[in-house]
Amino acid sequence: MIRPNQFKLSTQAALVIALLLGASQSAFSHTRLEIPTVVEGVRASNNVVIGHACGEGSNVVAHTAVFPDGVDSIIKVDGAEVTGSASDYVTNYGNLNQKIMNHSVFANEDEKADAAGNVVGYWVEGGKNPNHYNTYVPFRSTAGFIEPSSCASSVKVVIAVADICKITAASGFADTTVNLWTPAVGSNFDGPGLHGFNSPATITYTRNLETNPLPEGCSEAGSTVEIIPSAAQLNRDMPIVKKGKQFWPKAGH
Repeated sequence: MIRPNQFKLSTQAALVIALLLGASQSAFSHTRLEIPTVVEGVRASNNVVIGHACGEGSNVVAHTAVFPDGVDSIIKVDGAEVTGSASDYVTNYGNLNQKIMNHSVFANEDEKADAAGNVVGYWVEGGKNPNHYNTYVPFRSTAGFIEPSSCASSVKVVIAVADICKITAASGFADTTVNLWTPAVGSNFDGPGLHGFNSPATITYTRNLETNPLPEGCSEAGSTVEIIPSAAQLNRDMPIVKKGKQFWPKAGH
């Protein structure tokens, strides 16, 4: 026999579970990071979570991601673009992220590196992620440290991602062929008018105010900083190059 207080507890528990499930599904309806916020100084394993393919019956057959290299990245402070570099706000900005090898869904993968050897992205292909499934693509984040002399209370790093359902040329980009989770910065991968336009994935480093307090002269709340990959970097680093040949997008128009 179920007592009234037991029924109340069961109802509340069911409601909490339903809310959590709904929040989880909402969070992963787009391609996002499993852990979107970390405290500075913490090294973490993370996942880019592919939320869906390109509609019923489709599969994500390849996936690529790009992290801002910090060289010519767009820097915004409290929403306003400023001059300077990523190292003005993150002391060890550079080789912060590296791919963790995993062939559970995609058979082939590799990292992308800049001229200095820093990892600026990765790609995977040779698998199938159905529309109704999530796939976790693992990578490791080295502990990032917020520059003590800056007023940054948080630093958001914008990540450009493409979930590819059909290997096409750039002229073939459509909602049925690719999901572009990229910042709209004027690159060849902006995807204006497509699902997910200007909706990139992000990871935010928050300042540890106990070990790294804001310096005098900063506002009480500090400043929010964004580091965004430039159009030049996306045009260079978004393509998948496999065995020395461009695999995606296909060459041509």
